Amino acid sequence: MEQFNIAGKSNTSFILFHGTGGNEYSLLQVVGDIDPAASIRAYIGDTGTGKERRFFAPLQNGQVDRADLDARAAKFLKDWPLEKPEGKVIMLGYSNGANFLLALLEKEPNLADAVVLLHPSNLTYQFSGTSTTALILTAGARDAISSPGESLKLSKTLAAHFPQTTFKLFDHGHEITDEEVQFVREQLAEQL
Repeated sequence: MEQFNIAGKSNTSFILFHGTGGNEYSLLQVVGDIDPAASIRAYIGDTGTGKERRFFAPLQNGQVDRADLDARAAKFLKDWPLEKPEGKVIMLGYSNGANFLLALLEKEPNLADAVVLLHPSNLTYQFSGTSTTALILTAGARDAISSPGESLKLSKTLAAHFPQTTFKLFDHGHEITDEEVQFVREQLAEQL
């Protein structure tokens, strides 16, 4: 999977996964607002191009292609031990990128020190055991893509396996707002 890297001045690295149609630059401002000294590695989805770029095959009739998602997650995790940066690791995904992160967490619950899931969907993930990884989930009350009710249900499922799970519902749609970024910054400062 292609990646874009920016060296930082601290021992914290953000690993980024953009949303559908995004690219390696999509979440740079978000990280800049959270921790301007951090190193950044932004992965680029290798399914589709342009407005259809993503990390796994599109949903069909609201259902995820689990074989495709699982194969892509396994491929990433095979390389991750060699690519994982030193120091504190925070993974951050938005929409499709957040969904891909959830597939990674199914297989490797201790993937990072913290995982930030911005507007994930509840795609019938299966988790087991417990993990010390801190999770931060956000959702929009008027989100037509990731239903707020399903996001809340997902957060409760995750909390059973990731005791350090924080969920926050914002009064907006599927976009990332300044208020949301501020919340993530505060949560990371408290938890790590």
